[in-house]
Amino acid sequence: TCEPFQTSTIMMTSLEEFLGRLDICDPTLGSNELVWVKYQPFLLSRGYRLRPRYNPDWIPSWPVDQPVDVEPEDSLMLNNFKGLIDAVHIRDEAKVVLKIVQTSSNEIPTALYLSSPDLQHDPRNHTVPILDVLLLPDDDTTALLVMPQLIYFNHLPFRRLGEVTEAFSQYIEGLDFMQEHRILHGDVCQLNLMMEMTQVIPRGVHFVRRWTHDGVNEKLEWKTRWSVRPNKYYFIDFGHSYVIPLHITKPVGIGIYGQDKTVPEFQSPNPYNPFLMEIYQLGNVLMNLIKDYDGLESLLELATAMTRHNPNDRISLRDALDQINRIPKKSLNSRVWRKETPPPFRFMMRWCGKETQWIAF
Repeated sequence: TCEPFQTSTIMMTSLEEFLGRLDICDPTLGSNELVWVKYQPFLLSRGYRLRPRYNPDWIPSWPVDQPVDVEPEDSLMLNNFKGLIDAVHIRDEAKVVLKIVQTSSNEIPTALYLSSPDLQHDPRNHTVPILDVLLLPDDDTTALLVMPQLIYFNHLPFRRLGEVTEAFSQYIEGLDFMQEHRILHGDVCQLNLMMEMTQVIPRGVHFVRRWTHDGVNEKLEWKTRWSVRPNKYYFIDFGHSYVIPLHITKPVGIGIYGQDKTVPEFQSPNPYNPFLMEIYQLGNVLMNLIKDYDGLESLLELATAMTRHNPNDRISLRDALDQINRIPKKSLNSRVWRKETPPPFRFMMRWCGKETQWIAF
């Protein structure tokens, strides 16, 4: 018999993490956190509330000389988030992310251009909207970009073929949109592909502990993408981006950059077409997803066409979008599984209403 629906319980990933829960929580702020304590009053004056940890008058909520079995929320550090922090926009309680950006870089003008009203109203634009730009009161060399808090596109498991095609049709369309406007993103790779979370995880996720809502309780209530479609997917991070001037008819890239070091063009010192390089980057994300899942075989031809060794042999983005849109609609409902999902789990997800029981599968 099938048990009643329950929310996901996230298992800790290692023995070390479990044992770490019994340690004394260090109240010391990390070096990358001190800047946020410094700017907390300024951000509050501009309508953005940081977590209690970054209040200049913060006092740890736990006895700092005693072990804890559950880490308090205000003990969670920004260890892996250099120049990034979460906040709440006080006016509407929306969760946002603040990013420190050099004012001399291409990132601010590129991101603002893509967030301009004309481009934001174009349904083909799938770049993260910039909600605000905050100029710091004591530093003209850096500014803060304000964006909605998103989740990685693969943070939740895919359950249907149509969920994957929905995501990659938007990414392909969005990359074509950027290239049409002569914008080179330069790093169209896994960590820069995000999705809007308010439909699939209505309560949101904690910025540091993304498998929890509040950073403490390891239960995540979520919905399948298929049940709340359509969903929105976005590109983030324009740190490698630049606008190619109109007089340059044949753009040229040189060197290695971005997350994916397997790009064939990177294996030679010769210049290359960076737009074709981006097609490989995105295609390789799809290829790796196909390797991780059962049921995505119908996308293998597209992924192969996007990742051909010779850049000139790669499928165009327009043709790629046409190919993904020609997949029969009746097949979009077919199930897909992470390869490591055991058969009993597949049975329970398929027949017992357990699709959102396990985020790990």
